[in-house]
Amino acid sequence: MARIKILFEEFKWIIILVLCLEVSGRNRYKKYIEPNFVQKANNITVHRGQTAVLECTVENLGPKTVVWRKKSDSYVLSIGDRMYADIEEMSVDVSRSPKYDRIQTDLIIKHAQPSHSGLYECQISSKKGYNFIVQLNVLDTQPAYEPALTINGSVYVSRFSKISLTCNATGAVRAPEDIDWFHNGQKIRQNDPHWRHRTLIYKYQEVPGRSLVSNLSVERARDEDAGTYICRSSDKDTKSITVHVLNAGKDISEREVGNGISSKHDHQTLENNCSSQCRLLNVLLLVTSVLLVNR
Repeated sequence: MARIKILFEEFKWIIILVLCLEVSGRNRYKKYIEPNFVQKANNITVHRGQTAVLECTVENLGPKTVVWRKKSDSYVLSIGDRMYADIEEMSVDVSRSPKYDRIQTDLIIKHAQPSHSGLYECQISSKKGYNFIVQLNVLDTQPAYEPALTINGSVYVSRFSKISLTCNATGAVRAPEDIDWFHNGQKIRQNDPHWRHRTLIYKYQEVPGRSLVSNLSVERARDEDAGTYICRSSDKDTKSITVHVLNAGKDISEREVGNGISSKHDHQTLENNCSSQCRLLNVLLLVTSVLLVNR
C-alpha cells in the first residue's frame, strides 16, 4: 500500500506537468489563430466619378465574418460576400487564399461622389473589437488627362485579306469631336469608288467624355491599298502607320529571309553542307585510327 502511495505521488507531479504544458500549448494555439488584419492602404483619394476600392485583408478569420460599415452611419453596408445596404453604386468583392489562410473583402464604390467621403470600418464579427479603418477622400474635381493619340494595327497583310487599324484620341479636358483617316495624303471617304462597299469606319467613346476611338477596316486588300495611313483628331493631332500588302507566299518568303528567317532552300543547303563535312570528318578519323594501329 505504501509503495502504491509513493508511485501515486511521483506520477501526480508528472500529470500536473503534462496538464500545464497542454494548457500552455492551448493558449499559444489560441493566440496563434486569432484573426489579424494585413496592412493595406488606409487613406484613399479619388476624383469625382472614379471608382474607389477599399481593401481589407484578414488572416486566420476562422468561422467569423467580415463586415463593412461607414462610421457615420448606423447600418452595415455588407456582411461577408453579401451587400445589405441598398446602394446601387456599392458592391463587395471577396477572394480567398487558402495557402496563407487569408480572405480579402474589398468594398467597391463606382462613380464615387464627395458625399461618399468619410471613415469606413472593416470589422470582424466578434465580441473582441477587431477593426480596420480606411479614410476615403473624394475630390470634387474631374481627373486630369494628358492629351494623347495612338494608332495601331497590322503592318503586313496578305492580298485579299483585311486591313484593320485603330486610332485612340484622348483629350486633355474632353474627347475630340471627331477623327479623320487619310491614305497617302488623301482623305478616306467610304463612298469614294476606291473604298466603296469594302471600307468601314466605326467610332465610339472608350472613356466617356475623354477618349474617342475610331476603327478603320478595309476588306479584300489590294496592292494599291498599301501605303501610309494617318489618323487625325479634331484637335489637329496626327499619327501615322505604314501598311504593306503582300503578294501571297512570295513576298512573305522574301520578308522572312530579309528578317533573318532562312527559306526551305537555305535549310536544305545547310543540311547538305553539314553532311559533306561530316563524311569528310569520318574519313579523317578512320585514316588516323589506321595509322595509330600500324605504328
